[in-house]
Amino acid sequence: PPTIQELFPLKSFVDDCLNATLRVQYYSSSKTLPQEPKEKALTMADAPKKDLLVLALDVVDVLVENYLQKLIQPFLQVHEVFYGQLNAALRTVLDDNKPHVPKWFTANFITYLRTWVVFPTLLLLSWGHSLLPALFVILVDFGDFLDGVVARFWVDIKKEEEAKKKDDKKSNASFNDTAVDSFEVISTGSPHSVQSWVCLHRDRTYGGFIDAVCDKAYVVPCWIALTQLVGSGMSVFSMIQYGTLFFLVLTETASACIRFRAFFTSTGVASPKTEGFDFSTSAVKADHVGKAKQTFEMVGTALFMMSWTRFLGLLLLMLAMPLAYESVRRKIKKRVIYVYHGAQEGGTAGPFDHKVMKFWMQAKGMGSKLIVGITAEDAKVGDNIFNACACSMVDEIIVEAPKKADLMFLERRQIDFVLMTEGQQLKTDLTTEEVIQMKRVLVLGKDGIVRPAAAKNATKSE
Repeated sequence: PPTIQELFPLKSFVDDCLNATLRVQYYSSSKTLPQEPKEKALTMADAPKKDLLVLALDVVDVLVENYLQKLIQPFLQVHEVFYGQLNAALRTVLDDNKPHVPKWFTANFITYLRTWVVFPTLLLLSWGHSLLPALFVILVDFGDFLDGVVARFWVDIKKEEEAKKKDDKKSNASFNDTAVDSFEVISTGSPHSVQSWVCLHRDRTYGGFIDAVCDKAYVVPCWIALTQLVGSGMSVFSMIQYGTLFFLVLTETASACIRFRAFFTSTGVASPKTEGFDFSTSAVKADHVGKAKQTFEMVGTALFMMSWTRFLGLLLLMLAMPLAYESVRRKIKKRVIYVYHGAQEGGTAGPFDHKVMKFWMQAKGMGSKLIVGITAEDAKVGDNIFNACACSMVDEIIVEAPKKADLMFLERRQIDFVLMTEGQQLKTDLTTEEVIQMKRVLVLGKDGIVRPAAAKNATKSE
């Protein structure tokens, strides 16, 4: 018969994770990592107390990932089919009535309108109604889908109008870099204003930002109001309801705060596209997690309002809890990007212009922290250090940085990836071959796409 360890392998799994964690910590200061340490295997009793929280979060991450793969992925297949057909039907209606669609009927208008529905919803709940507030919640969920359809509708119209004007328009582009979207300086012969990169970027991303924030501005007050439906008892079922509602309130509030901070501290250039690798190790993409979470939360909230479907609504809200946790975890995940300054021309400091700043903005957009390395030779040229310190997208400057970053340097500085341009990759050797083989060196191409750096042996063979 199977043993207890075979039936419940969680303890052995936790011991293995802890064993690997402690080995890495023990040998982090050593120059070489042994293949097979000779000491006996570490157990949970040998773990320092400060690592228990990290270990618990790692176990939670593994469980959430299994939940995403086993339950959410099959659900998303059905979800995509249903909403795909609904999107096609709504888009057909908009295209057929294109001349009659008013200019004020925009995605932001729908977002603001469905957010104001929170007031009648809360009033009806306070008056003891349940069916009509539930219908309002479903209507708001539909509005969240509709504003995306309307947003794409107006974007396509704008592209058509720009294509018609393109032949008649004569303009001089401020630069020929394709990574900056449609930024042009028009020669008019008279003084005129030009928006900054930050303003242009915020204008492009405002719709997605306000859509996500307004979702939370509607549903969080509803969850707080629903606590009065739980009752004053202290039964297990009541505690489960309170715990579910409070957990969702806290996670969605945290998510809204993170979005506010990210929007108002974002750089003026969008994060470049990636090809050949993915930062996320999950099988489910972030936007798919958001779609499933939105459906579970809104439908679950509507069902929770009615007494005869409250248990089913609670079940859906509980299914949304891992998704809310995963959504916040991905937003706060730390990723440190390292770039060189002054290595554009074979190690000599190049001019500090808008191209350098744009490259740094793109690098910051790919991670949560940007570190700029300046070698001892480049530190003596001009004001390279002060220029880097004056940039808001730079978080840290390493003065007298090594000319070639090895794995030990990255580990000590807790750097995840080294980002460089094609010119830096061709003219200089900024990293060791070991770092390149570990896929921790990324190259931003002239087409604006980031790809893993090719190994030197592979480059020579090609």
